[in-house]
Amino acid sequence: MNVNKIGVYSQPAARKNDKQNAQPVAFKGARMQALKYALNINKTYDTAMFKSRVSAIFNMKPNEIEAFTKGQKKHKMKLLYRLSDKYNAVTYNNQELNSEKTKALVFDIYNKIKYPNNSHLKLIDETNYSFEQLNKIFDITEKDPKKLELADNLLFVYPYTNSKIQLPFETLQEFLTTKSSKKIARNFEEYKPYIILNVNDKNIVKNLEEQIAKGYNRETYFKKLNVVRLFADKGVINDINPDLIEANYKPEGIQLLKNLNRIYSGDYNFNNADYQNKIARAAAIMDIYNSTTPQNFAIRNKVFDFVKSHVDINQKFAKAPLDTVEKIFKKIDAEPEARKFVEATVGEKSRFESIAQIDDALTNADLAKLNSRIDLVQYALLNRINLVEFSKKDFNAVDKQIKASKIKEKREMDKAFYSQDPFIMDMRRLKVKIKRFFERFAK
Repeated sequence: MNVNKIGVYSQPAARKNDKQNAQPVAFKGARMQALKYALNINKTYDTAMFKSRVSAIFNMKPNEIEAFTKGQKKHKMKLLYRLSDKYNAVTYNNQELNSEKTKALVFDIYNKIKYPNNSHLKLIDETNYSFEQLNKIFDITEKDPKKLELADNLLFVYPYTNSKIQLPFETLQEFLTTKSSKKIARNFEEYKPYIILNVNDKNIVKNLEEQIAKGYNRETYFKKLNVVRLFADKGVINDINPDLIEANYKPEGIQLLKNLNRIYSGDYNFNNADYQNKIARAAAIMDIYNSTTPQNFAIRNKVFDFVKSHVDINQKFAKAPLDTVEKIFKKIDAEPEARKFVEATVGEKSRFESIAQIDDALTNADLAKLNSRIDLVQYALLNRINLVEFSKKDFNAVDKQIKASKIKEKREMDKAFYSQDPFIMDMRRLKVKIKRFFERFAK
């Protein structure tokens, strides 16, 4: 018999030709408890260890807290430990605090909360509320679980600084006791935009009640919140008036401006010396925003993907002027062939080298002809051939030229790199192809 690491006895491993003699694993011995412990979902806190640690924090004897730990599940024990930890911090930082009164509040809260969860622990750990304040909150939330959910939602909304959530106790208490409390709790997502916008308002609950009485409109605050978030980070879009965006609210326009701001703001000059360009830029940005629709949003993003990946971060305005981008957008909107061409050739992995090159092709090339042979367009771009001139060529002749060029190249390579070993010939050809490929980009 073998004994494994947790003291479970088992038969030796059966040999290959002895399967019929193999016996089921036999669990014996005093260490069977180790296996039970390993499989126990409530093993997080060992009762004996837990009693000694918690009793030390309260300066009590282990048997004095036995009533609070005996037969309890891990969540209940975790609650007591978190309360104990907070008690220790509170009394350590305030020596004049009446520790006996505070200790009584700890056990009052512990007894009050029948089924502790993360919402309870968050209120204990991540706020600066006193035990007296926590006791008042739990008095309310234990009677109505929906209000505990409301408290939890509010904790996520309010700012988190210095390792604590900055939700004033008075504000939370008002939210939990106001006449619309149950309504707010049931429909929190409805009122969330208003709450986020007004987290610094001491009269937030009173004012929200007034809005509810008047006929609260979520869309008004949802739009306002998205505009506020859009302008939260300084950048090129700060040249425009947020009120104009809110007055003509477009979800797809908001998203496009986020992308524009992210792409161009690395090259943005916040100095007053740049003021002359700001007016022109602001006008272009507003035109782009106002003309963005659900139908053209995706293809406009394709153009921005090109700018993001092909233009130096410090030269966006010089190499990809917003007025040129706007011109491309207008061309796409006005001409189906221009849209088709951009969809097929422009984007993050485009073979174009500049916005000017795209603009030139859209303005001067025969787009219908180019769209008929996108494979030849890619060939032209790869070989740095001007698309305007290329669109005037006879594509049948181009096909013959490409075919003849490939045959000629193969013959030359076969002649130059002849070997009796086919593998060596293939390797030599591959080497030349790779060299020529990179030579195209070094011109």
